[in-house]
Amino acid sequence: MHPQVAAVLKHAQRLQSIVDEQLHKMNSETFTATDESDTVEVTLNGHHYLTGAFISDGLLRLGARTVEQRINEALQNATAAATQSIESDRERIDAAVAEITAGLQRPDQM
Repeated sequence: MHPQVAAVLKHAQRLQSIVDEQLHKMNSETFTATDESDTVEVTLNGHHYLTGAFISDGLLRLGARTVEQRINEALQNATAAATQSIESDRERIDAAVAEITAGLQRPDQM
């Protein structure tokens, strides 16, 4: 196999590994948050889908408006945590991809 082809395949394998790791993380990571009063807890998965919700006993007696506000607050907190994680992942992935593609552009790396 030509050395340049072997180098490109090696870089492609590194890219595939990065993608596989991120997909695994998104499929297994969860983000749980509560409202300020700790009366509502929600869990989002790595795809930002709601996978769980808990409403404390007695909260429903406070009325639909209060329950809605507390659910939304917990969702916003969980979404903020998930978004922060995704931004960190994006920075890490961008840096790794830049390193890999820089290696493809340098003939001495092939």
